[in-house]
Amino acid sequence: MARRKTAFHHDPSLPPLFSREEWYEIVQRLSLSPRQAEVVGLVIQSHKDKEIASVLDISHATVRSHICETKSRLVAEDRVGLAYRVFWTFRHLIEPHRYPWIHRDS
Repeated sequence: MARRKTAFHHDPSLPPLFSREEWYEIVQRLSLSPRQAEVVGLVIQSHKDKEIASVLDISHATVRSHICETKSRLVAEDRVGLAYRVFWTFRHLIEPHRYPWIHRDS
């Protein structure tokens, strides 16, 4: 049975603190792939690797691979650091006047 490709905002992985539009903008700013966005969305909801693998129908090793690669790219030491980068990015999106140097190209 072939798996259907899904958009990056797989419903279970859409963090409840963000609207779809906010999450889309965060994902764009962090340059996450669709699968990385799904995994990160579930990580910041405190899901364990095995739960993420089950929800996304991928292997535990693939989940670990996505998390490790994303942590490396976003310079995050652990899952908390990964969540921090997501919320830091969101804060800069909603408060551009506080961080004008980040929004020069916008």
